[in-house]
Amino acid sequence: MDRGYNVSVPLEPAAYDLIAESDTGLQRVQVKTTGTTESNGRYRVVLRRTVYDASARDTARGRIRVTGYTEDEIDFFVSSTAGAVDYLIPVQAVSGAQYIVLDSKYAPFAIEARNRMPG
Repeated sequence: MDRGYNVSVPLEPAAYDLIAESDTGLQRVQVKTTGTTESNGRYRVVLRRTVYDASARDTARGRIRVTGYTEDEIDFFVSSTAGAVDYLIPVQAVSGAQYIVLDSKYAPFAIEARNRMPG
């Protein structure tokens, strides 16, 4: 929105949290926040989700399975950290991982976190 793009939120449940209109078209974005750090101080971002699966074994939580996101479902992750830097990461850069650690590999995707609420 800081760049003048329109942002929309899906009315029905979807794999993405929002759609952003960009110079290259509409992009499906999944937002992940984190305050969790590894022992080295780098942020850890969980990229998995639970989905209903009728073929899954029935458990106390129902017939669910844990899965990552695919290129067919989303285009980008926005990772908001407790620090002063957020990340805009293409889904291809995480290769289906269910979590990542924001180390130097993800530095090219860092964006300055402007207009952050204090606290």
